[in-house]
Amino acid sequence: MFKVFVSYSTADIKNVDDLKSQISDTGVDVYVADRSVQPGQNLPDEIKQAITDCDVFILLWSPTAKTSGWVPQEIGIALGLGKQIIPLMLEEGEPLTGFITDIKYIKVYEDKHLAFEKAREMVLDGVTKKRKEGEKQQQNEALFFIAIGGVLLWALTQS
Repeated sequence: MFKVFVSYSTADIKNVDDLKSQISDTGVDVYVADRSVQPGQNLPDEIKQAITDCDVFILLWSPTAKTSGWVPQEIGIALGLGKQIIPLMLEEGEPLTGFITDIKYIKVYEDKHLAFEKAREMVLDGVTKKRKEGEKQQQNEALFFIAIGGVLLWALTQS
C-alpha cells in the first residue's frame, strides 16, 4: 500500500483534515499523528516509523509549523531517509527554511481546492509509479525462476 506522511502544526489541523479527505479516497494510507497514534503509544517512535515507511512526505508549511518542536525534526528525518517532500505553503510570505529552501512548493494560499487537488495528483502519480515498479520486480523474479528452472533442467539432462 502507498503511504503518505503529513507533517504539520496542530494549529493547522483543519487544513490537515481537508487534505486527508482529499487524498484518502485514492486508496492510500494517510498518516496524521493526531489521528493515527493511539493513547499509550510512544509518539516519537511511531512518527519515526511512519516517516520511514512512507512513500511521500507532505509538509503543510505555516508560521506555526516553522516554530513547531516537531515539524523541523520530521523534515530532518525525511531528508535523511531521502523521502520525496511535497511542501504545501499555507500562507504567503513564510519561506521554507534550511535544507528545504529550494524545494518547489504548492501555493495553498492562492487556491486551497486547486492546491490540494495538485497534491492528490502527485500522490496518484506516486501510486502508479510504485505499482509499475512492483510489476517490474515481479516480472524480473519470474524470469529469474524460469532461468533457474532452465539451468536445472539442463543439468538433469547432462547426467
